[in-house]
Parts: sequence; C-alpha cells; structure tokens
Amino acid sequence: MIKTLPFLLVISLMIGCGGYKFQEVIEPLESGQPEDAYTYLQKHAPKNSDIPYQFELGLVAHYANHFPESSEAFDQAGDIAEDRYTRSVSKEVGSLVTSDKLRPYTGTRYERLLSHYYRVLNYIYQGQLDGALVECRRATSLINYFKGENEKYDFFGAGFLACLSGILFEAAGEWNDAYISYKQAAEYYQNAAEKIGVEMPDDIGYSLVRLARRLGFTDEFERYRRQYGEPPEHPKNYGELVLFYESGYVPPKSEEALMFPILKKDDVEDKEFVPTLMGREGRIYEDVELEYLLRVAIPTISSYRPHFVGVEVATAEAKARGIIVEDVENIAIQTFNAQRPGILLRTLLRAVGKYLLYRKANKENEALGLLVNLAGVVTEQADTRSWKTLPNQIYMVRMSLPAGNHTLNFSFLNANGRVSRRESLPDVKIDSNRITVLNYRTYE
Repeated sequence: MIKTLPFLLVISLMIGCGGYKFQEVIEPLESGQPEDAYTYLQKHAPKNSDIPYQFELGLVAHYANHFPESSEAFDQAGDIAEDRYTRSVSKEVGSLVTSDKLRPYTGTRYERLLSHYYRVLNYIYQGQLDGALVECRRATSLINYFKGENEKYDFFGAGFLACLSGILFEAAGEWNDAYISYKQAAEYYQNAAEKIGVEMPDDIGYSLVRLARRLGFTDEFERYRRQYGEPPEHPKNYGELVLFYESGYVPPKSEEALMFPILKKDDVEDKEFVPTLMGREGRIYEDVELEYLLRVAIPTISSYRPHFVGVEVATAEAKARGIIVEDVENIAIQTFNAQRPGILLRTLLRAVGKYLLYRKANKENEALGLLVNLAGVVTEQADTRSWKTLPNQIYMVRMSLPAGNHTLNFSFLNANGRVSRRESLPDVKIDSNRITVLNYRTYE
C-alpha cells in the first residue's frame, strides 16, 4: 500500500502537465494572425510526441501558409497513430490504475480523415496536383482500412473525403477514378446520413451523370439521370470554382463529475458489480442504504454551434449558396456517444479498484485511508484530448465562372438565414476548363 501511493501521486503530476494553452492559439487565429499562433505552438511543443498537438500544429501551419510544415505535422500525427495501434502494455496498465489520459491516444477516425483534407489542400496551394492525388489515394486506403477493421464502420467523414477525391481526380482528367470516388461518396453519405443529418450533396449525383456520359457507361448514365436529373450546363471557356467554407469550432470535450452509490449490501469484489454500478447513474438512494459515494470524472461533449451557419458567394457573373458537406460537430458528438459506455466502464473499474485500496488502507489506519482516498481523487481525471481547432461545419460552393480574375463576395448567414457579415476575397484566378479549389475559414 505504501509503495502504491508515490506511484499514484507521481502519475497525477505527469497527467496534469501540458505544453500549450488553447486560448493562446485561437486568439491570434481569430484576429487574423495565424503566423503568431504557429510561432506560439512551435515554442510550446510538449516534450513527448502528442497527436492532438501535431493536429493543432498542422492546421495552424496550414492557415499560416506553411504548407510543407503543415503536411509534416499531419504526417507525424499519422505515424504516431499507426505506432499506437501496438500500444505500450505498461501505459495501458497504468491507465487502469490512474486515468484514461495514460491510454495511447490515436485520434478518432474522423480526425485522421480530416487531416488528409488539409494535406490535400496543402499540395493544391503549392501547385502540386499529383501530390494531392496521392493524398486522396491515401485517404481512400485509410477508409478501406476502417471498413475492414470494423464491419459496423459508421463512415463518418468518409463521404466528404470521397467527394473531395472525385473533384481532384476530375481536375486531373482522371475520369474513371473520379467516377469511382463519386460513387463511393454517394454510398458513404447515404450510410452516415441518418446519424449525422447530412444528406448527399446534389452535386455528387450530377457528377455521376456527367462522368457516366463521358465514359460511355450507357446503362449507368440512364439510371443516374433518372435518379438525379440532368446536371447544369458548363459553358465553354468557363472554369469552375470549388470553395470549402469552414465555420466555427468543433465542440471541445470537458470534464464531468458523476457520483455512483455503493450500498452497504454490495459485494464490491464481485466481478459483476461494475456493470451493476453502471446502471445506477443518476439514481438516488436513502442515506441509510449508502456505504460510499464513488466520484468519477469522465469526458462530456455538448453542442457548440457557430454564429455563422451558412454562406453565399457572389461574383459579378454568378452567385451560389454553400451546401453542407461535413458536419464535424454531429460527427464528434455521435462518435463520443458511441465511445461513452466503454469509457464509463473503464472509469468505474478503475474507481472501484481505488475504492478497494482505500477500504483496505482505512481498516489499517484512518490517516492512511484518507491519504489513499486523496490520491485516488487527485489521479481521477477525464481524458478530454481532441483536435480542438477543427471547424464545426464545412460547406461547399461549386460554381462555373468565366476565365480570369474574380473577386469573391462572401455573405455569412446566421441561423435565421440572414446576412450577419460580408467579406471579399479579390484576385481569385479561374482558368478555362479547369477546377480551382480553395478553402476559407471564419471562427464566429
């Protein structure tokens, strides 16, 4: 017992350490100074490899136009995630004694997929379409890996990445790969639509009609045209703008304290006790029945919708409204809700183990029991790790424009559909018969 206490207290100090403050990252981002946010993150890197930090660094570097450095950070996050699938046994055991914060963090599936979205954009902004296509294929391989790993894979984020791949393959003139990607996007959106509330964008159906015609797939062309209708005409000597508008922040995880009653009649050492305890969440018992109130800390997540929930883009020649292609908030909440029972089970197993240590120590010496109880409370911290700078929602605007330079006039819409703010982006070059891909971010 005495040997266990220093271990618990040292671990509590380890899991409480942090290299950077999130507020110091978002303040310069929101004030239009991504370079300052990037410099801050570089100066406050954690001592050990950390996936959330690499995600934050990669995204901030992207907004600061450090595209190679951004991709390098995302690559490091991916490498760490792969390594952690064969995670350290010692850290896994440690997490059962202290906190889930000691579990190897591999990033969620949707976080890993979205890192490919930003890597694709990094290549595009460097004029390296071939590199962007390689990244699309890497994203496709990751989706296939997730599908093979779990037959009940939720496809969160997969539709968006497949749609992006279709756009890029189409931009490169690789019509067959574009067609396959759009078909996958249609399937993935349909699989996830009920849970995340994002329907397949009409543009994917139009793309299937257009490409089936180009490839001479007569049966598929007729079927898709009946299903989706005739796509809008693309005028000669026009190019195409594909703009991704990123709004707000994904909701962060926070810590929630829960109390679970241990009753005087309970056999705490029974292997079936923890599942029984899980069923007592939120229940109230008389004081006369209570032996102990077990306090645990678990993560929680709540809606954090931004002020701007839509966008219209206008030029002198055309106007289009964005359609939602990725609801990161709903994906994050649904992903967490699926994980919560497992998190709660691990947390209660750990908490009951700490309670048994306390009960044994208390029988030997009340002061020792108090110290063990204190150590258990100190080490009980919820694992709130996540990629916090991700946008809340991503919209796509796809419009035909004549070749030349254009000023994009943005109208940002609130929940009532009214314009809350306007901004302009000048000198956007559109090439004839080519696709131009951009992204744009607001934080309100």
